[in-house]
Amino acid sequence: MDYIYDIVLNFQKEYYDFYEWFPTDKIVNIKKIPIYKVSNNDYLKIRNNIVTIDKISLPKPNKIFLITSGLEVMALLIDNVGHVIKKSSLLFDEADEILEDKDKIKKIDIKYNIDKINNIKYISRKKIEKIKYVNKYLRKSFKYKDKYYLKYLYFEIFNEEEDDINKVYSRLVELAKKNINKMYDSIKKIELELKKI
Repeated sequence: MDYIYDIVLNFQKEYYDFYEWFPTDKIVNIKKIPIYKVSNNDYLKIRNNIVTIDKISLPKPNKIFLITSGLEVMALLIDNVGHVIKKSSLLFDEADEILEDKDKIKKIDIKYNIDKINNIKYISRKKIEKIKYVNKYLRKSFKYKDKYYLKYLYFEIFNEEEDDINKVYSRLVELAKKNINKMYDSIKKIELELKKI
């Protein structure tokens, strides 16, 4: 088995399992894609880190291909140099179908360099997105001195007034570290209220 036919992929910079795909993600249908079997150790290193594939070690010169350890399947998108720029998991049933025929997949000795070791995150993609959103929102509001908005947010959350904008910002940042959901929900609520005005 050298190729897999008719699968859907969701390429992202980070690897996300299929159950963490968002409805807003750009899902692509791939009609034909090569697949290679690699060692479990190589598979995990490629999945969890930023790597550059030695293109000479690939039997076919494709920019998009699948790799499997025999336990999981993942799609890689590489640039002209071999940098893995995006990764995709597969839908459960499509991965399961491939893994049923794992013994027919040609094993290769894939060569790669680890450009950057990523710390493995044990939090969901949704939570990561909330953290990014809240941190960006707070930094932007503080940078552009949107003190009225920050004070309004502060009052909404803590039910008290504070004139010192530095204290307001510091306390909001602390809350974001402790309870990202409360901070995210409060920002979204205020945004909805402001749109009604």
